[in-house]
Amino acid sequence: MKSRKANKFEWRMSEMPNGITTSNGNWYNISREKIEAYIPGLLKIHTLEKIIRQADDWVSSANSLAMIIYLGLVLARFDATLAMGTSILFFLLWYFKGSAFATPSLGTFLKVLNQDGFMYLASAAILIYLAWQGQLLAMWLGIVLFFLFKVGLLQLLIKMMGAKNEKKKPEIQDRILNMLLVRYGIKEGIMPTSVQKMQDDLIEVANYHKIRKKKK
Repeated sequence: MKSRKANKFEWRMSEMPNGITTSNGNWYNISREKIEAYIPGLLKIHTLEKIIRQADDWVSSANSLAMIIYLGLVLARFDATLAMGTSILFFLLWYFKGSAFATPSLGTFLKVLNQDGFMYLASAAILIYLAWQGQLLAMWLGIVLFFLFKVGLLQLLIKMMGAKNEKKKPEIQDRILNMLLVRYGIKEGIMPTSVQKMQDDLIEVANYHKIRKKKK
């Protein structure tokens, strides 16, 4: 799903018969046809690629924002362990509840924030500065958090734990996409035919995939 061009990863998405997958490893339990049925005419104004890319950026935003919060706190001379706890707490709250704030208006900001180049340069510069200032604990905790957040280890752990949960509930990325579609529709004056039906369909498709995996 990812391709290299000038030593950089290029974002891509692929439409499957029962969903949409992206090069960030996210799977959306919805199709182009269902989006057209829920919000008729929206994809004539905004491309499917643009909307899915924004959904991906919102999914990744928990990692990037949590890392920025830690770096900002330690630069402001907050206790390193307190800053670490605050950033992890923020990550958990934003990851599970951030879909309620998903809006197209922040799309450009999150796209920039999630850029590898921006995060690598910002993290490296601040961690080197911390080491130079003798704040070694803050530096080492920052390195740990970089792997947890930017590399996505914490998010991967949460997904693994969630895969064992039998409770019927839409996936994080589906909830984010749902909210973006609704707000895109409102922005363009197109009312969704049924927001509840969309959510029910997402749950139905997600549960179908879980049952299939268990039978294999």
